[in-house]
Amino acid sequence: MLAAPSKQDRDTDADWRELGATQPYWGVLTHPDYRTENLTPANLEAFYASGGEYIGDIAKRLKAATGQQASGRALDFGCGAGRLAEAMTTYAKSVIGFDISPGMLEEARKRGGKATYVGTLPDGPFDWINSFIVFQHIPPERGLALIDDLLARLAPGGLISLHVTVWRDAHLKEPTASGLKRLLRPLVRRWRVARLPKGTIRMYDYDLSQVVERLNRAGVGELALAPTDHGGHHGVILLGRKASA
Repeated sequence: MLAAPSKQDRDTDADWRELGATQPYWGVLTHPDYRTENLTPANLEAFYASGGEYIGDIAKRLKAATGQQASGRALDFGCGAGRLAEAMTTYAKSVIGFDISPGMLEEARKRGGKATYVGTLPDGPFDWINSFIVFQHIPPERGLALIDDLLARLAPGGLISLHVTVWRDAHLKEPTASGLKRLLRPLVRRWRVARLPKGTIRMYDYDLSQVVERLNRAGVGELALAPTDHGGHHGVILLGRKASA
């Protein structure tokens, strides 16, 4: 069962449902070309072409890291409008794209590609699980539980390509505080976050050791890391293979 948002966290699922209804492509890639009011046929094709470039690189990295080619039954977690899920069909026999945004799923299905799109997390096992620029928008407490859920659906010998953000540049950090301000900061932050307009994109950093621990405990022992940088939000793509039974 998909982990529900914590009562203490902002309902980020609601933000993505709003984005799916209003800005389904810009919500995936925050470039002016992909805003609904700027979307042209050429921009739409460029959006999906970028997915092919990314997945092509990931497939090469997985092969280099594990000696195994991505194939079989695959899952793209947080598929949005299908940018990566469609590209994954070049390598996998079948691809399921999962997302919680009905609007984005509608756009993905409208594309008429080879992947299948669902709003309920499907049962495993999967031979390849991919997720990119998704967990960075999920509060870590919930995100770590979702990673456990995904790893339980990964088949023995299956491949994983999982992206998380882990640190940010200084100008993106909250200023240091001491005394009473430091004690009150979590309450003030929670109050401010809860009142942000629906559809606001939030970024969250993960403790990489906690992510790696979950992968290792699930049988993904050897990992390769590829660094990412989204406007000063730094992360890694973890690439590995689950041990065979």
